[in-house]
Amino acid sequence: MVFSNGVHDLASAHARFDQMLLTASELPFAKQPVIERATTRIVGYSGVARFDFEGASRLEFGYRLVPDARGRGYATEAGRLVLALAAETFRGELLGMVDPTNDASIGVITKLGFGFWKQAEVDGYVDNLYRRAFP
Repeated sequence: MVFSNGVHDLASAHARFDQMLLTASELPFAKQPVIERATTRIVGYSGVARFDFEGASRLEFGYRLVPDARGRGYATEAGRLVLALAAETFRGELLGMVDPTNDASIGVITKLGFGFWKQAEVDGYVDNLYRRAFP
């Protein structure tokens, strides 16, 4: 969690996962585990969550991987699968937030068809915002 608030404690991790499950009950492309096939180990997640931005509730597409799973194409592969499901079930816009210094994540988000929109402060962080429409 280099580009965020760091590792969660047990209580905040449970709260975060509870929120992911709640969102998944509503949206089939909500954040869900990324499982490494060779080991069946959960190495991260990919999908959407709700957040407030500029006075509106928005859907933020994101992904996180444990350090040893990064650079293997897992974020791109998982993202393509989740976004294919979004394309079947959703009409609207998804936003992606990337730290401007995270070159690897900028590569992933652009490979997934998101275009740069603008730089903005979100929850105290300056992020590059990317968006992708699902007509």
